[in-house]
Amino acid sequence: MTRRSGSVCAVVALAAVSATAACGSGGAPGLEGRVDVGEGPAVVFLKGLQAVPGDETPPSETVITHVAGGAFEPAVSLGFVGGEFVLRNDDDSLHTTHLYLHLAYQKDLSERPIENGATLYNIAFPTKGMEVRRPIKRYHEFDEGTGAIDIRCNPHPDESATVLIFDHPYATVVAPDGRFELPNVPAGTHELWLWQNGTAEMWQRVDVSATGPTRVAGLGAR
Repeated sequence: MTRRSGSVCAVVALAAVSATAACGSGGAPGLEGRVDVGEGPAVVFLKGLQAVPGDETPPSETVITHVAGGAFEPAVSLGFVGGEFVLRNDDDSLHTTHLYLHLAYQKDLSERPIENGATLYNIAFPTKGMEVRRPIKRYHEFDEGTGAIDIRCNPHPDESATVLIFDHPYATVVAPDGRFELPNVPAGTHELWLWQNGTAEMWQRVDVSATGPTRVAGLGAR
């Protein structure tokens, strides 16, 4: 199945998604597979799902570093409600780390929507080695009405990164070869979504086995 939307071009050939666990397996239920995501980092996540008791998202740190030479790393990352942004500067130049929450709904309501979204945090880093921490709040969460958090440097607007915030642990940045794992997913039928280059789409409803990891086979999967 091939889908194209905006700048997203991902090919997902879903096979053997019939709630059968991986061969010979047992083990904890979960979801694993591979997608051909084309160019650019991508995120796979489940939607409409809350963490089961005992598997709530633990407090975590989302580290965003302004590296020497002028760039944010990583280019795409995840954060979780209740965790912290850890913002760092490893460059000798003056930079800012400006976090914007996209307001996607404005595109439908206004002829002049806010270009980057609403400011969450805007912090100056005049010296190398600085670190600032800020809380990840529930209203930062990714959804259709808002979207991802866009990170910019005010003096250098071409330097950017993206963070997606979730209130459950069932999300991951896809590896460069397209592989992903979502461990400890509750058994049942769930919506598997893919985000890339600013656009998210639901790819498939998958039946997750209760007896072991369910494999989602993608184009070129081995």
